[in-house]
Amino acid sequence: MNLPEPADPLFEIAPEEFTAERDRIAKRLKEQGDDGAAAAIKALKRPSVTAYALNLVARRDSDLIGSLLEAEERLRTAKSRADMDGAKADRQKAISAISGKAISVLTGQGRSVTPQVKERLTETLLAVATDDQTRELLEHGRLLKEAKAGGFGGPVAVFEAVEPDDELRKLNQRISRLRAEGEAKLMEAKKAGTDSDRARHEADELAEASAAAAERAGKLANLARKAEEVGRSKLAEAEELESRPR
Repeated sequence: MNLPEPADPLFEIAPEEFTAERDRIAKRLKEQGDDGAAAAIKALKRPSVTAYALNLVARRDSDLIGSLLEAEERLRTAKSRADMDGAKADRQKAISAISGKAISVLTGQGRSVTPQVKERLTETLLAVATDDQTRELLEHGRLLKEAKAGGFGGPVAVFEAVEPDDELRKLNQRISRLRAEGEAKLMEAKKAGTDSDRARHEADELAEASAAAAERAGKLANLARKAEEVGRSKLAEAEELESRPR
């Protein structure tokens, strides 16, 4: 995206503050006589929360973005099944790391991270495989909205000596991309399962603690009843002694 340098800080501020800051910068440029730059900045739309989080990751931890782009390039040029599998594993690792960082950014600001937000993060990172513009914007931390991978996750490598026809090539690409999306969903399901098991374990521990507390409460109540009985017996004995002639 060819934008004047004064626009760059806009991609690091919260979406809620974007419009006011954008207008302020555009106004300043216009007053300085730079109408073209002012118009270009004024035309920018407020980034989505997903785009904002990914922009911050790209600017604060560019190595993570670089690892994703490198894995995509290796997948694109793979010459063997082993090369392709290795590149796919590295790509998924990079997607998980970048998504994790983006989620940390949002939760650190007290923002709600819904399953839809997580899905948009993954979709946008998968779109890097087939969308040159998304790849460039992500690399420079200048995304304005999330991208759609369209169910695709990256091209498939061709291992035959003869180049396949266009239809077969497209089919192979679709298969690879669908696999990538499926792998992402499986990872999400695995994490959800782990979280569920942890919650169940905590619930069991709480139930055990509750049962122990109930048993202790019962014992204490029993002791209280016995103490009351002894107390009443002592009082009765005292009253009896007091009533005797002296």
